[in-house]
Amino acid sequence: MIDNRIQKKLNYMGLKVDSKVFNVMRLISSIILFAFLLIFIDYGYIVAPLTTIVYYFFVEYAILNLGIKKRIEILENDALEFMPIFIICMKNTRNIKNAINMSVGVVSNELSLEFKKVIKSVELGKSLDEALNTMRNNIPSEIISNILISIIEANRLGNSINESINIQLNYIKERNNKKIVNKYKIVPFKLSIISVIFVFIMLLFLMLFYLYV
Repeated sequence: MIDNRIQKKLNYMGLKVDSKVFNVMRLISSIILFAFLLIFIDYGYIVAPLTTIVYYFFVEYAILNLGIKKRIEILENDALEFMPIFIICMKNTRNIKNAINMSVGVVSNELSLEFKKVIKSVELGKSLDEALNTMRNNIPSEIISNILISIIEANRLGNSINESINIQLNYIKERNNKKIVNKYKIVPFKLSIISVIFVFIMLLFLMLFYLYV
């Protein structure tokens, strides 16, 4: 179960690493850390086990969880560039495979690389649906997953995908706009904190000046 969870996260990261290798490396580095703390740190018998446990779980969080969060952001922002080109190509060619092929030739980003893998899988004998489903299973973004579902359904049923894709893209844009607004909202708070710290430092210098002069 642990291996499956880790493997899924590694796939989401786009890393061609087996979960067993990741777990072994994490275990070895934890043992090295434990031995170092136990031997060289005062009260190592207390510090070593506690620090090692924290480190063991922190490795997964820092490398995989935060990495996946960052990759989601990259892929979704890449979709704002890639998918409008894909929609235009679809209008011109009326064929999903050809539209993907044309789009990856125009746009070069992380999402484009994932679609290139789809084309390569199709060339190696997979059906387009199978290749898109494989991509969907390796993509951590729910929004991109929804877009891929729309593309798969369009490939099966011949549905129009413009509206469904644009809905997902608008959601990304709205989310990004909210982030920008929230970022600007906390600017006055940050300035206030900086001002308070500056005033405190100035007062501290003045106190020291009067005490020692």
